Amino acid sequence: MFKSATRSIYSRILSVLAGAIYLFVLAPTLPVQAEVVKPKIAVKALSVGEKVSESARRHLDLELLVNEMLVAVQNTRKFEVQNRDKAVLKAVRSEQMLSDEDVDIQGADYIVVGTVQDFVYYRSVKPVPNIDNKYSRTDSGRLVVAAKIIDVASNSVKITFSLSDKFATGKKITNEKGGSPMPTHFAKMSRGVAAQLANQLVDTVFPMVVINTKADSVWVNRGQDGGLKNGEVLQVYRTGEALVDPYTGETLGTEEEFIGKVKVDRINPKFTICKTLKGVAVAKGDIVRRP
Repeated sequence: MFKSATRSIYSRILSVLAGAIYLFVLAPTLPVQAEVVKPKIAVKALSVGEKVSESARRHLDLELLVNEMLVAVQNTRKFEVQNRDKAVLKAVRSEQMLSDEDVDIQGADYIVVGTVQDFVYYRSVKPVPNIDNKYSRTDSGRLVVAAKIIDVASNSVKITFSLSDKFATGKKITNEKGGSPMPTHFAKMSRGVAAQLANQLVDTVFPMVVINTKADSVWVNRGQDGGLKNGEVLQVYRTGEALVDPYTGETLGTEEEFIGKVKVDRINPKFTICKTLKGVAVAKGDIVRRP
């Protein structure tokens, strides 16, 4: 029994020594994976266009809409979203004497600026013929946001685009003839608009690029988080020479040549395989875009 206990003690000592040798001798020699630096994104408070009626504004929850945008961008796992927690912002403002707007965009690489151009949130109620106190009710809505992405480093607009979503319910027989659509409909539209924003942001900051080709198969650096769908047709471009203003020396962009189209065939977690259409000769490094 004494020998068994002695062996157990020796075994523990050897285990500790082995761990110490790995920690102080071997571990420092192993390659250290570089930390991935993600672009920082801020979403400014949305404005509301003149086209939106006062009655509709009562149902327009801008804070919910912005929060859905931030969640959608965060879920792409490609960006660092600026903190909009009210308690954190209040502490920062108090310490640095900054406004809400300054805190929201401080340190951001890209800023999303948006305006709600159109918002309809409507309930239609009609009496049911020949039946007292019965009504046919239909709810509908539409949300349109004009947005642009600003590159803070160059203080330039990278892209402008429109985001939109809508809903319409089937007819429902009810005893009530008033009211408004349920808030869940607005939340759903907000998620739809937010998902479109996230896709546009990813496509703008991280353009889809061909990373490999084989026969008629094309591998693209966009997976399940890229918003692609099986059967979707994409356009392929090849970059050429840089375009430079001869007077100012400013780079105006890059010459692009349209190569052809590819069709999404299989979407994997981190990449997508497409098939070329009509014998298109796609090469590694070509840019892929939605039409």
